Amino acid sequence: MTTKNLQDGFEFLYSDKRIRLIHGVLKGLGVAVTRDDYQDLVQEGCLIFAQVFADYPEPVTTPMEERRLMSYAYRKIRWRLLDILRHQQQSVKASQYSLDQDELNPVSRDLVDPQAQLPFDQLANTAFFDTLWQHAGKQERRYLQLALQDRFASDAAIAKHCGVSRQAVHQWKQQLIATAHRLQKDWPDMV
Repeated sequence: MTTKNLQDGFEFLYSDKRIRLIHGVLKGLGVAVTRDDYQDLVQEGCLIFAQVFADYPEPVTTPMEERRLMSYAYRKIRWRLLDILRHQQQSVKASQYSLDQDELNPVSRDLVDPQAQLPFDQLANTAFFDTLWQHAGKQERRYLQLALQDRFASDAAIAKHCGVSRQAVHQWKQQLIATAHRLQKDWPDMV
């Protein structure tokens, strides 16, 4: 029995277009090719395949054995990539809000890129909110801080928390929106 290592697994994967297995797993998981981290997930899949190949107990010499290995590898890659995607989804839950709405839902129409899937894209959103914070007045900052917290579901809840009228909170919000639009006009690459 020969000892297999990761390098053997990579060579086996990249020969005879077996790399299609990784793309098939990602397609089965619903990961679009246009997704920002698609190539990263392909590389993760390749690493997982190489490890599976190295750990596979039987030699792969016949087409039937190759089919068994590929079926086993498909399942292992699928479950590990699914774990990675679940972990990403849980750890990157960032609330994104639009200040134009009465209710604060995680919708990002004006201030946040709705296609932002990764922390890289969300960094741009964070940079925008940091800039907005720097250019906002005292009451606008207070509103922004409270609006981005999940515990306040509406302007009325913020008004009750601050001990002011809903009209006052609405005015803070309108001033903040005006500041955001002004920033967007001055720095169109910011959003």
